[in-house]
Amino acid sequence: MRVTHEIWTELADRESDGLEVALLWNEASGRVKIAVADTRLDESFELHVGSADALAAFHHPFAYASSGVACRRDSRMSTDLQLQS
Repeated sequence: MRVTHEIWTELADRESDGLEVALLWNEASGRVKIAVADTRLDESFELHVGSADALAAFHHPFAYASSGVACRRDSRMSTDLQLQS
């Protein structure tokens, strides 16, 4: 069995008001992804986008996340909604 490790190179990053966004590139596959982390909510997700859309997705990740782009969510908190009294 052949094991391959994906190595992602950070091309750009930005942070504002607890939101961290990184533009990542995999040289071996040529793939691009956007990693988004909300430190206030302790949630994160990744968007796999085409290279033509990379910069736009980097600046507007939530627009791309809601458009049906391949997305993987990583949440360390429960997303169950509960009524507050």
